[in-house]
Amino acid sequence: MTRTALPAVLLPLLLSACQAPPTSPRPTDQLPFMGSWDCGVTTMTFTPTDYLPSNDAQPIKIRKFSTQNRVTTMTLDDGAVIQVQWQNDNRITWLSQSTGDSFDCSRVAG
Repeated sequence: MTRTALPAVLLPLLLSACQAPPTSPRPTDQLPFMGSWDCGVTTMTFTPTDYLPSNDAQPIKIRKFSTQNRVTTMTLDDGAVIQVQWQNDNRITWLSQSTGDSFDCSRVAG
């Protein structure tokens, strides 16, 4: 029986293939609304892992994303469900399924 040694250059490739997936719930290129938004009464911020309902609020972890027809539904760590309808690079509509509130928002930072 003959043993074949793998070239050392393959070891990092094999190890990287076995690593855990990224911690972000979704790749940021699939979340075009990432960043900060002026919604009139508040400025909201979205990151790939957190939602900040205002500049003074603590971040709330996003547990789950679901996107269909330019509408992303997010389930937050506190159990709230919010939706963001992406209009274009500079406009979104935000909706709370918990309270029924909705806001038309414009981008303030990317």
